[in-house]
Amino acid sequence: MNYRHIHHAGNFADVFKHWILTLLLQHFHQKDKPFAVLDTHAGIGFYDLHSALAEKTNEASDGIFKLLTQTDVPESMHAYIDIVKMLNTTNKLSRYPGSPAIIQHYLREQDDCHVCELHDDDFQTLKSNFFHDKRIHMHHTDAYQAINALLPFKQKRGLILIDPPFEQKNEFAALSKSLQNALHKFRQGIYAIWYPIKDYEIVQAFYQTLNSLDHDELFIAELIIDNLSNPLRLNGCGMAIINPPWQLACEVNDGLPYLRDLFCRTSGKT
Repeated sequence: MNYRHIHHAGNFADVFKHWILTLLLQHFHQKDKPFAVLDTHAGIGFYDLHSALAEKTNEASDGIFKLLTQTDVPESMHAYIDIVKMLNTTNKLSRYPGSPAIIQHYLREQDDCHVCELHDDDFQTLKSNFFHDKRIHMHHTDAYQAINALLPFKQKRGLILIDPPFEQKNEFAALSKSLQNALHKFRQGIYAIWYPIKDYEIVQAFYQTLNSLDHDELFIAELIIDNLSNPLRLNGCGMAIINPPWQLACEVNDGLPYLRDLFCRTSGKT
C-alpha cells in the first residue's frame, strides 16, 4: 500500500467530505446518548500543508485555501471552517485536520472513536497524534477486517466513515461486500462512503449495488467539478450515506451548488 493522503490533504474532495462529516457528527449531539465512530482509513490525523509532500501537488490551493478566501460561505459550512481555523494559531493556514481530528472535536466523555490505518509509517504518526486521548482507539489493520471485527458498537448509535484510497481495481466490489456484511451486523448504523468519480459507468454500477443492500434509506451526494470525458482523471467525488439523519439531505443539497461553483474547472457548470 503506497497511498499517502498528505499529497491530497485539503483538496476539493477533502472539503466536500469533511464538510459532510461535520454535519453527520452534529446530528449525534442532538441526543445525550453515547455514540461511536469507526474511521476505516484514518491517515495521520493532521497534515502540514506547507510540507514538501503537500506542496509537491499543491492540491489544497484549489481546495481549503480557496474556500477560506470566500466571504459568502453557507452557514452549514461554518462549523467545518471553524475546526480548520482552530488548528491554526495565526491567520495563515498551515495545519489541516484529517477525519480523526474532526471526529475528535465532536467526541464527548461517553463517546468512542476507532481509527484504522494500514500504512506502517502513517500508523505510527497517527498513534503519536492521538495517544493521549483515551476515547480514541487505534488499530493497525485492514479497513474491511476492522469493520467486521468492531461492529456492532456497544453504544447502539454510530457512524462508520469509509474512505478508501481506491488504489485497487476491485475496491468498489470489496467495499460493497463489506457493506453487506456490516449492515447484517449493525443495520441501524449510519454509513458514509466517500468515492472518486472518474469512470461514471463504474460509479453507476456501484449505485445499483448500494440500492440492493438491506437498508431503510440511501442518500447520494455528488460534487462534479469537471466534465466526465477523461475516466483517468478525478472529475469529482461522491458520498453515499446509508441511513442518513433527518434533514441531512436538505443541508447537503443546499450547500453543494456553492462548492460546485467554487471549485468548477470548466466554463460550463457540470
